Amino acid sequence: MAVRNSFTHIEKKHKKRPGVHAKSKSSNSKQSKNYKKKYRGQGR
Repeated sequence: MAVRNSFTHIEKKHKKRPGVHAKSKSSNSKQSKNYKKKYRGQGR
């Protein structure tokens, strides 16, 4: 019989980021609704 580990699930607590707010309405992550490509020029 296998030994069962007592740590089955560790909850992730939400990390607070005081004082952080977006200066611009753009984001680097593609899934974001505010996604903007850095370079909109041809070939980039």
